[in-house]
Amino acid sequence: MLSVCIPVFNKNITQLLISLVNQAKTSEHPIELLVLDDGSNVPIIDPFDGIEAIRVLVHPSNLGRSAARNTLLQEATGPYMLLLDAGSEIIASNFLADWIRFLLQHPGQVYYGGSIYDQKPPAREFYLRWKVGTVRESVPFEIRKSRKTSFKTNNAVVHKSVLPMVQFDERLVNYGHEDTLFGFEVSQRNIDILQVNNPVKNLGLDTNVAFLNKTAQAMRNLVLASTMASSKRAFIESVRVYKVYYRLKSLRLLWLLTIMDATLGKGFNWLLARGSRFFTIYLFDGVKLLALHRILKAKRP
Repeated sequence: MLSVCIPVFNKNITQLLISLVNQAKTSEHPIELLVLDDGSNVPIIDPFDGIEAIRVLVHPSNLGRSAARNTLLQEATGPYMLLLDAGSEIIASNFLADWIRFLLQHPGQVYYGGSIYDQKPPAREFYLRWKVGTVRESVPFEIRKSRKTSFKTNNAVVHKSVLPMVQFDERLVNYGHEDTLFGFEVSQRNIDILQVNNPVKNLGLDTNVAFLNKTAQAMRNLVLASTMASSKRAFIESVRVYKVYYRLKSLRLLWLLTIMDATLGKGFNWLLARGSRFFTIYLFDGVKLLALHRILKAKRP
């Protein structure tokens, strides 16, 4: 059985569920559709004909991203569990069938199917999230195949046998990097992450300002995740922004980051908040690096 697990917080997922229900009805293999309403205060599902095919769990308060996923994985009938984000769109009419076919042909424990964004740039106020997602998350399958540790929680399959070894760390409550830590711990246990060419589309872009705020939270989560990792050194070496930071530290150039933060940091954020389309990824990487520097500098005695 394939259990499709969807954590939801304040988002309507009716269209996503309609797509999944329609595909599940025609499947030759049993499919469980499992939703966790993680403390939403708005309706997450409108009435429709297939709603009886969905099992909905409701938590009265918000558990957070890691705990919500752990709850779904524990509740799922399994043994294979497909994690989908609430802001996803199914773009292939045989999406579930393709997943099941691959799982049957390639027995494993962890899989990643990929995600994409619209090719057309959105309005300026949403440009940053789209650009980062397009460049950094919508990695073509041919490239993902060579990155054995490539992993995101959206459109990933986990086998029940993984759970006694690795779960999402519930100390990471807010936005960001619970998937980074999970993928790292999977790789540390020599579990292959099998790459699958079966993407979903990401919907509902954050505004530039909202995404910058989320990025600041994500950097705090990244630092916290490094303290939770089974090997802090190996974790740091697996994360691009950390590697750059410690390279600069080894060259005794952290003072340069302090100067950049004081003189250019606000300018970087201002340009990205306005939806600048010039050097967007470089500016964004700079914002993350400066945020990491501030966090680690504050932690030093």
